[in-house]
Amino acid sequence: MAVKIRLKRIGKKHKPIYHIVVADSRSPRDGRFIEKIGTYNPNLDPPLTILKMKNSVSWLIKGAQTTNTVKSLFSKSGVLLKKHLLEGVKKGAFTTEESKNRFDAWYKKYRI
Repeated sequence: MAVKIRLKRIGKKHKPIYHIVVADSRSPRDGRFIEKIGTYNPNLDPPLTILKMKNSVSWLIKGAQTTNTVKSLFSKSGVLLKKHLLEGVKKGAFTTEESKNRFDAWYKKYRI
């Protein structure tokens, strides 16, 4: 079973809100899903993204593929960086404390 992390559309006409979900790639866009890991509201300025960081990273480590839009959202929120740092710790490139410090430094610089 191929697993994808993608957007599920909810909301009114012309006022979309999306759930970020983990779903089987064969299921329809607004159909069954395995787990809801966040929400995305593009109607606000700036757009609001709420994510469960641990769940997002764990699904990426398990091999779930992201759609282009979700990959962009993950990049902006730091999920992809967190996954990258955890893989570096697993390979022995640096310690857990150093990866936490690197992520905190990035968060302070790019997230207000």
